[in-house]
Parts: sequence; C-alpha cells; structure tokens
Amino acid sequence: MAKNNSLLGVGGQRSTVSRSALRGGQAGGRGGADGDARERKQDLLRRLREKQEQRTDEGAQDKA
Repeated sequence: MAKNNSLLGVGGQRSTVSRSALRGGQAGGRGGADGDARERKQDLLRRLREKQEQRTDEGAQDKA
C-alpha cells in the first residue's frame, strides 16, 4: 500500500513568525501579547510590589 500524502497541510500552513514577534517585540507584528495585555500585566506587577513593600515596612515598624 502506497503512502497517501493527500492530507499534507490540512489545518493550514504555518506562517513564518520570528521569536521576537511571538514575544511581542515587534510593533504591529503577528503573535505575542498586545499592548493592552502588557499594560495590565505591568499594572498588576506594580500593585503587587507596592503591597509587598507595605508589608515589609509594617514588619520593620513592628520590630522597632
């Protein structure tokens, strides 16, 4: 029985996307996080850092 390659490419072909584009490094590039998602992540990280700083400041005041 001969191999049938008729299903080759089913589901679409992969497009060539660079690693930097996938990581969101290329403006207007394909893939990667959009600007809004990146801003939300930065905001979340900033709030978590502020909360952690408040906790460490409270701990230092309790010891004093």
